[in-house]
Amino acid sequence: RRINRLFNENKLIVAEVLQSAESMKAAVFHLEKFMEKTESSLRGKIVLATVKGDVHDIGKNIVGVVLACNGYNVIDLGVMASWAKIYEAAEKHNACFIGLSGLITPSLDEMIFNAQELEKKKSKIPLLIGGATTSRVHTAVKISPHYSGTTVHVSDASLVVDVCRQLLGDNRMAF
Repeated sequence: RRINRLFNENKLIVAEVLQSAESMKAAVFHLEKFMEKTESSLRGKIVLATVKGDVHDIGKNIVGVVLACNGYNVIDLGVMASWAKIYEAAEKHNACFIGLSGLITPSLDEMIFNAQELEKKKSKIPLLIGGATTSRVHTAVKISPHYSGTTVHVSDASLVVDVCRQLLGDNRMAF
């Protein structure tokens, strides 16, 4: 959260945030060799994707690192992911969450389309919405009405672990 605070105070630039995230990812990768990990020690699985039509993934990658460092199994579908690919991965991995990311304005419409298609499949997997052009209002007014499952806007990576913990009803402290 300190990195996020420094970034919000314009004391860090995006490249430094990414470098910090990559450093943390490398440290966790090294430490995981020494940690006993069982399926039950995972907090849950999340499918992350930048929606179809968008190639921006910096924020999504940071969210993925933050989640992985906090015990979540992250299935990252990369960029330009179709709703079908997202749905198939969520079903295959029995995901607890689907994270949709987008940076450009057309991504907002693609997120609505994803919600509509997931609703047709009767999915109830919570959707986490994020990206520079997204907002709490857009999520509530434009996406949520098309999806009967939970839909939450996550404004930055530092909040995603708490959001996931709350949705899972997990009172354990994040590490």
